[in-house]
Amino acid sequence: MLKVLRYNPVSTCNIFVPISHQKRTFWEYVNMMFNKPDPDRIKNLGPDRACAEWVLRNGGKIVWANGTTLADYNLLPSEDRPVPKVVEIDGTDSSISHYGFPHLKGLTMLKKIILHNDNYIDDRALQGLSYGKESLAYVQVSKCCNVTDNGLKEIKVLDKLETLVVFELSSVSNIDDCIKYLQNHLPKCKIEGKTET
Repeated sequence: MLKVLRYNPVSTCNIFVPISHQKRTFWEYVNMMFNKPDPDRIKNLGPDRACAEWVLRNGGKIVWANGTTLADYNLLPSEDRPVPKVVEIDGTDSSISHYGFPHLKGLTMLKKIILHNDNYIDDRALQGLSYGKESLAYVQVSKCCNVTDNGLKEIKVLDKLETLVVFELSSVSNIDDCIKYLQNHLPKCKIEGKTET
């Protein structure tokens, strides 16, 4: 059986450079290739299979509609077998990035996304959550050091959101203001997070 190694280079938030001043590095190219959607694959195998491959290839986990959790790319069923719908994505400690968020398009049962402790999650990734806006009910964004106030406020487009959890976002300068802003735009959403004291 072919073993697939997940991409996870060493990266720390201590070397954060504003997006406008970054140049593509070798590791960014590698990250882009591990995250970039393949339209032909999505068409041939379906959005749920392609999304699962994306998340697992980058060190995340998925939960199928039948309740099964999968964290190992090599345990995906063979390509000639259908897969259940993806209902949850857990990107904790993964290397998923904004390049891959178009994989959310076409997922009809995706309810929950956790983005925790992923240095590749930035404002562009939060904009990419809009691909899942038709079904997303729960989002957690925490310990993602490249998310700023502007990026966090992008979540306002998720009008079906019921729960939003935000904490430990070191590049967000005013979490209180962001929470108030989002609560105004998403009045039916319960927002949990640490506010400024």
